[in-house]
Amino acid sequence: MLKRYGCVVVAGLLLFGVVAFSQVTIDFWHAMSKRHAPALETLVQKFMDENPGIKVNLVYQGGYGSLSQKLIGAVAAGEPPTIAQQYENWTTQWLDALVPLEDHLSPDVLADIHPRFLEMNKFDGKLLTVPFNKSIIVLYYRPDLVPEPPTTWEEFLNLACALTVDKDGDGVIDQYGTGLRPPNPEIFLTFLAQNEGSILSDDWSKVTINDERGLETMEFMAQLAKCALVQGGYLSDPFGQGLIAMFVDTSAGYPYNLAAAQQGGFEMRVAKVPCHKNCASMVQGTNLGVFAMNQTPEQIDAAVKLIEFLLRPENTVYWAEETGYLPVTISGLGSEEWKAFTEAHPERAVMTEQFLEGGFGQLHHPAYWDIRSVIITYYEQVLRGEADPKTALDNLAAEIEALISE
Repeated sequence: MLKRYGCVVVAGLLLFGVVAFSQVTIDFWHAMSKRHAPALETLVQKFMDENPGIKVNLVYQGGYGSLSQKLIGAVAAGEPPTIAQQYENWTTQWLDALVPLEDHLSPDVLADIHPRFLEMNKFDGKLLTVPFNKSIIVLYYRPDLVPEPPTTWEEFLNLACALTVDKDGDGVIDQYGTGLRPPNPEIFLTFLAQNEGSILSDDWSKVTINDERGLETMEFMAQLAKCALVQGGYLSDPFGQGLIAMFVDTSAGYPYNLAAAQQGGFEMRVAKVPCHKNCASMVQGTNLGVFAMNQTPEQIDAAVKLIEFLLRPENTVYWAEETGYLPVTISGLGSEEWKAFTEAHPERAVMTEQFLEGGFGQLHHPAYWDIRSVIITYYEQVLRGEADPKTALDNLAAEIEALISE
């Protein structure tokens, strides 16, 4: 009897050993904090509950700047996480380190990713990332100050200047019509696209940012800056303090901007970005990439399984509802749940319409990381009145030319 019991114990230990060996652990590096982290934690826990053989170490790496630097260091050392959030201009820095996802994702999942997002995640024809926390640029405004939101550049500029006032006559502006953040060149790039301008020609052989379309756009930004609070920090705080009547920001900023409005004691609404020749609006937010470097086949399979889970319609919709981001799949955007949610929350319907009407992504040029940095430098000079638009654009074009020639 004792011998038989001993066999049972040995068999149980062997079985336990097999189970333990079959466990796979993956690291997921992210930059979601405060209002967005709980939704991500909920989804990851749900995934692990469904897949008890997979453990996901969800590792917050600080803000996007911190995450990018840590990923650069990890890739250079040959020890990246299994999966991580990343902007397109980060991805171009380590294309060879990533898993081509079209070789791993099921055909049904691939076919369900919205075509606009699908193209934004292809590099040299390969799907190296998938959309995750994607937002779109929209207009936030106070209806008590802006009864009808502007729909054109001219209306936006005129209203912004009309709402910029020194209420007590002390020579200091008490209320600005709008606000602008120099570290966010995507606002300029949105208006550049609306003016049918571009950073580079389609074949990337020529710098076009300082052509007549680019100059017209930068001149518009310079005029707008005269009626704007120009600051480096997020605009939610001055908005809540009553310093700004309306401003252009991402849909991901919705929870923060709404909280600021509620704290300020006024209503906030959302409208599409004022249009020009078209109604383009730049898509923001990161994608998910799976690293092949230093990962086992089992870890790669587990990460792909997590991606497929996150792309399920019910999960991409849950993520969107909780965060202000957009559903990223055809089934998610067309689901009855999302339709019902946007009917109950009209501001979210505006964000969806803005994306479907004119959403576009980052330039995939391998030098875009540095190109974006120099755009920030000269864009800020114009907004702060330190350089005229033509001089700034010509200097910017010269630096971009040097970058793409390296």
